[in-house]
Amino acid sequence: MYKCFIIDDESHAIDTLKKYATDSGQLEIAGSSQNPLEAVKYINENKDIDITFLDIDMPEMSGLDVADLIYKNTAIIFTTGHAGYAVQGFEKNISDFLLKPISFEKFLKSLAKVIDKLEDQQALTISKNENYFFVNPGIKGKMLKVNYDDVEYIEGLNNYIVIHTPQNNHIIYLTMKEIEAGLPVKNFIRIHKSYIINIDKVTQMEGNKIMIDKMVLPIGSSFKDKLLKKINNNTIKTQR
Repeated sequence: MYKCFIIDDESHAIDTLKKYATDSGQLEIAGSSQNPLEAVKYINENKDIDITFLDIDMPEMSGLDVADLIYKNTAIIFTTGHAGYAVQGFEKNISDFLLKPISFEKFLKSLAKVIDKLEDQQALTISKNENYFFVNPGIKGKMLKVNYDDVEYIEGLNNYIVIHTPQNNHIIYLTMKEIEAGLPVKNFIRIHKSYIINIDKVTQMEGNKIMIDKMVLPIGSSFKDKLLKKINNNTIKTQR
């Protein structure tokens, strides 16, 4: 799940984006504000807001000015009723632009685009030479080494995760978002709010289910398109 924040001077616009964010199944709403100054303070202090939906035309402070103050700490999607702001918006190095009224379909397309960018940035932070990671198994002073290649899938259980490997299952005090941020996107993909899989371990896919050896895992509807894209990129197809 990615954390988002909504800044808009109109309450009904905030309500619409909140509904879309919830329905997408990929966003956790960290907060919203009709006061851009309060929003800037929150985003810059917390530094864990992945995506900010930012209205441009606000009476107290322009979204263009707000973008200059927060862009280092969040990906920005401008939302506005004025198409003329598009050029100025993209000059601010924002991630995307949504023209009001915003449909759910356009919202999802924009979200997918921005998440792809975030994952590309994440991939760049992971050294190509590293094939393992360390996690704390819940014992003070102890660190557990886990090879990426050993991980079959990861299961989310509230504030804990279970790392499933052929040898052992490791229960770790991490959220799905926290472990997802540390995994290489080349091999790992979220298929459900509660599951991340190692694509190299998949033996079969059928309908809304993924099989890893004898384990059958569900595919969430909001994650399926991205999974299919990854699978299609590695599918050998007949030319007949």
